[in-house]
Amino acid sequence: MFKSSLFIIAILLTAVTFLSAQKVAQKVSSEDSLKIEIEKLGKRLQLLETKNEEDALKKLREDAKKTAEEKPNTTIAQKTFKSGQRSLQAINPEISVTGDAYAQDVLNEDGFTQTARSGAYFRVVGLHIQSNLDPFSLTKITIEITPDGIELGEAYVTWNKLFANISLTAGKFRQQFGVLNRWHVHSLDQFSFPLALKTILGDEGLNQIGVSFNWLMPSLIAHSNMLTVEITNGQNDHLFSGEMFSFPALLAHFKNYYDLNQNTYLEWGVSAMNGKNNLKGYNEQGTKIIEANRNTNLAGFDLTLFWEPINQAHYHSLLWRSELYYLNKKIAPDTSLKAWGGYSYLEYKFNERLFGGVRLDYTLPYKIDNSGEYIYGIVPYITWWQSHWARFRLQYNYTNGTLFNRADQKLRLQFTWAIGPHKHDRY
Repeated sequence: MFKSSLFIIAILLTAVTFLSAQKVAQKVSSEDSLKIEIEKLGKRLQLLETKNEEDALKKLREDAKKTAEEKPNTTIAQKTFKSGQRSLQAINPEISVTGDAYAQDVLNEDGFTQTARSGAYFRVVGLHIQSNLDPFSLTKITIEITPDGIELGEAYVTWNKLFANISLTAGKFRQQFGVLNRWHVHSLDQFSFPLALKTILGDEGLNQIGVSFNWLMPSLIAHSNMLTVEITNGQNDHLFSGEMFSFPALLAHFKNYYDLNQNTYLEWGVSAMNGKNNLKGYNEQGTKIIEANRNTNLAGFDLTLFWEPINQAHYHSLLWRSELYYLNKKIAPDTSLKAWGGYSYLEYKFNERLFGGVRLDYTLPYKIDNSGEYIYGIVPYITWWQSHWARFRLQYNYTNGTLFNRADQKLRLQFTWAIGPHKHDRY
């Protein structure tokens, strides 16, 4: 019985051992198979990569051979001719509008004089139109709208490169006699033109029709020299023949510019002008008038000194500008109207928006016999720029002289504003 039990146990142990060995063998066999399959896949992937590289290399060789065998392109490119017309988006002109209004207090017991009274006034709306006509020329047009009507201020075309360093302007324009005469009134550093300019050149200054040549000369006596020669009608009735103008009235202005240092420049110029003031034509009644030739001669000198530190240019500057004018107008063979005058002003920039200055005026009156007579003025002012588009100015005018029974005193608050790309352009 005991032996039989041992035999049965032995058989069971043998069976268990056999089964365990079989499972282990099967497990080992499965792992080997998986490993073999992975190795096969790796070899196939390597073969594919090698084949792709060989195909790519073969294609590159074929493309290179094909390119080498092709004949070079000997076709001559056709020349393209352009009309010189501007693109459509550049056809529209640049338009700016300026406005100029002021309030005035006449400082006397009456509150008015023969020519002025206290109150609020609208001086002018300026319509400024500018556009490039083509790559060679541009045009500027200024239309002035006042409570009295509409007037053409300027209308001209400028060819910037007529010849080397020479430009040509043709049309109606403010003339380059000195510095300030060229500027529009809304862009002046003070409320209005100086006494001497208005007395000698007329209230509106020199603004006539003709042509103007500007030559940027080689440096002669300064760092930069410019000569302006203008040929116009003598339409200024204050100096020449007015509506019965004679042609031509000739003007020359020679400007010299110096850089004194990196912060300061000096500019001075001389002006001369000649024209006829005798009447030749028909008056309003249809009567023919022919007067003997009479000449009007003008001379001028201008000086500008400007200091602006390069590291503080937005906040501080100092400007000194002066001009002198001389007039000799032949009235009759033995009679001439002679007068001279000038102005000088100093302006300081306190910060980015605040300016202050004072102008001194002196002139002989526009009279044939003006010996011992004179007019002078003192004009302190302060200007505050609210922004690039809006400006306020408070100015006091004191005017006196031998022609005045009492001093003419005015206090003005001026407001100018602008819209458009050019805003407060000088001209």
